[in-house]
Amino acid sequence: MSSEVMYRRWRPQSFGDVVGQDAITRTIANAVSNSRLAHAYLFCGPRGTGKTSLGRLLAKAVNCEQALDGEPCNVCPSCKAYLEGNAIDLVEMDAASNRGIDEIRRLRDRVGLAPMGGRYKVYLIDEVHMLTQEADNALLKTLEEPPPHVIFVLATTEPHKVPATVISRCQRFDFRRITAVAAADRLSYICKREEIEADSDVLYEIARSSRGSLRDAINLLEQLAVSHGAQLSMTQVQEALGLTADARVSDVARSVLSKDLTAGLRLISAVRDDGVDMRAFGRDLVAYLRNLMLLKADAEDALDVTAEQKMEMRSLEADASSEDILRCLRLFSAADVANDAQASLAIELALAEYVIGGSASPAFQAEVANAHSPEPAHIVPTPIRPLSNGTSLTHDSPAASNGGLAVPGQQLPQDFLEKLRLVCKDADKQVAALMNGSCEVKGMLEDRLVLGFYYPFHKQKIEAPLNIKVVEDAASRLLGRTVGVSCVLTQRERQEGQPRGGHLLRAAREMGARPLVLKGEGDATGDESE
Repeated sequence: MSSEVMYRRWRPQSFGDVVGQDAITRTIANAVSNSRLAHAYLFCGPRGTGKTSLGRLLAKAVNCEQALDGEPCNVCPSCKAYLEGNAIDLVEMDAASNRGIDEIRRLRDRVGLAPMGGRYKVYLIDEVHMLTQEADNALLKTLEEPPPHVIFVLATTEPHKVPATVISRCQRFDFRRITAVAAADRLSYICKREEIEADSDVLYEIARSSRGSLRDAINLLEQLAVSHGAQLSMTQVQEALGLTADARVSDVARSVLSKDLTAGLRLISAVRDDGVDMRAFGRDLVAYLRNLMLLKADAEDALDVTAEQKMEMRSLEADASSEDILRCLRLFSAADVANDAQASLAIELALAEYVIGGSASPAFQAEVANAHSPEPAHIVPTPIRPLSNGTSLTHDSPAASNGGLAVPGQQLPQDFLEKLRLVCKDADKQVAALMNGSCEVKGMLEDRLVLGFYYPFHKQKIEAPLNIKVVEDAASRLLGRTVGVSCVLTQRERQEGQPRGGHLLRAAREMGARPLVLKGEGDATGDESE
């Protein structure tokens, strides 16, 4: 076996070998066949989709001595030179490491040299968006009016960073992601010639994990072949690549749509106990539900699944309404499992909300609406369990507005919340940010610290299991004993004599700033505009 890496051994050597870019390859082949070549091409698209390979193919085809219908023959001396990597009329440059004006000037000086082995000299500039502005300007004139024997091929993964002046001088082609089905077909072709045994499901899973990059898919295939030999199984793929590829994704989806809460919870619990990454499982479940939605909407062309998977989905979507699939997709896509790979609570709650809620409850809808509202919700204060001195603590309780908060045997200082936030910041900056200007300390209820939040969004985020643990640990450190934390909704009250505006305005005043007001109107402190 050759020591050359697999993806380089299996680079396409004809336009027909290029995977997933039929419209582009057909246009380029016709241009070669009809001698209607542009002087500059811009190939845009995700990595691993064939941009550089097609640039090399173009160079080989235009210099082929026996091209047929635009396809290189791969047997003439010119084609053999390209196959062996010795083509003297192909100049490749990586703009990521040669991005300055000096490199472009040297390239511009060489453009006038005639080709030595064929009819055209092709300059392939990869990652062209990395060129500096000065280098782009130096390239413009040559790019617009190159000598007749020169063709430029510019490739980039970020076309929005390429100057419009460069784009306007090129024929632009946008490469698409390689579908998992198309990539799996190519992997099957490679496996037959590399004598690697792998089922179609295994190859599809490798292709799916590459996320549209055929080069990544071939690299993964080679990695697995090196690790496990010439016979690959699904278990090996899952273990080596950390994939879920769990058949229980479809089982959970079936339990959800059939509103079988018991079966769904048992399945999710089993997935978690098996050590599966719940974040990846959640993403796969959302992707599965999305495919069901596409299937239900008769948008099969947008599906990137095998025929067997499509048949399985058909039996499931036939028994569910479009509304059920849509609401299910919304609930599970909103389930936040990003903080803990082994936490299944968010997925379980989404399941329970769908099964028990029937339709989204008014409370759920109100909470979502308030989470995106710039103003705090108008909340009727609810008295909390009495303190040891017999008083009830609400948003307007005197205990909540005094300099210190009464605690049995202990006095909380006025800056307790700020100290609590700083301790939380050491453990999790996001938790500290959620508490900045969004809540107040309401008091202590036995061994529980009560925080009053002005917005449902902040309360909901802090109450997440990992976040509330950070706050409880911080409060326990400050108080010197183990305490819990309870979160309630409250209204922000402006105390008498307190300036208008939030914490930013107060900070500005402390630094000596004076707010501008309309002439004749006093500001919040009674100052008059001059």
